[in-house]
Amino acid sequence: MNLKKLIPLIGLVFLCMELYAENLPSKTRLNRSIDFVSKHLWRGFNSGTAPTIEPTLELQTGEFTVGVWGAYATDDSYQEVDLYVQYNTPLFQFCLYDFYCPRQNFENSKFFDFDSENSVHLFDATAKYKGCAKFPVSVMASVLFYGEMDKDDSGDQQYSSYFELGYSNLIAGKKFSWALGFSPYKGMYDDKFNVVNVNMCMYDHIKLTDHFSLPVRGGITVNPATERLFLTFAITLR
Repeated sequence: MNLKKLIPLIGLVFLCMELYAENLPSKTRLNRSIDFVSKHLWRGFNSGTAPTIEPTLELQTGEFTVGVWGAYATDDSYQEVDLYVQYNTPLFQFCLYDFYCPRQNFENSKFFDFDSENSVHLFDATAKYKGCAKFPVSVMASVLFYGEMDKDDSGDQQYSSYFELGYSNLIAGKKFSWALGFSPYKGMYDDKFNVVNVNMCMYDHIKLTDHFSLPVRGGITVNPATERLFLTFAITLR
C-alpha cells in the first residue's frame, strides 16, 4: 500500500476508534498507539530496508485482550499484520498470534489462504512469566506451529522455538530493559542451538509542552548467530 494513502487511513481508523471508545463498558479498555521505528526488528532479525510505521489497536476486557498490530516500511519493502488474543494474570501471559506477512505487491498472499504449503500466515503460541516489582525478571517461551515459512527443505513443520530471558531496571532515573533470546534447536532461527537476540533498550520522554511529551526509546541489538548489530530509535503516539 502506498505510504501517502496509508497515513490518512490509519488516522481515520484511530479517530473512529476514539469515538467508539467513549461508549465502551467501564471495565473494557481500548488501547491504540502508533510507533515510528527506524528499523523493524523481531527476535534479533530485521525486515525491510527502511523505517516502519507500526500501529496497534487493542480491545481489553478483564483478563482477555484481542488486538491487531501492523508494520509498514516507508519504501514498501516490507509489510506485516498480526492478529492476536492474550490472556493475562498479574504474573503470567498466554498468547496466540497469527503473523500475516504478505509478499511485495501481495503476490500469492491472499489473506484467507491458510494452506500450509504456500500460505504467508505463520501461527505462534507463547507463554510468559512477566516478573514483578521485587523480582523484575521475565521468561518467555514461543513455538511456531503452522505456516510455510517454518517448513524445512522436506516440507515438514519445524516447530521452531524461541526462549527469551528479560530484565528491567532504572539507571539515572531512566527505565532500561535487557533481553537474551535463543533458539534451542535447528529451525527457522538458526540451524542449531544458538543465541539470536541480545538487546538493551532505554525508555524516555521528549517534553514538548508542560502538558504533552512524546514517549521515545532507543535500543541496541546484536544477533550473535548472524553477527549483525542494529541501533534503533522509536517514537510513540498514543
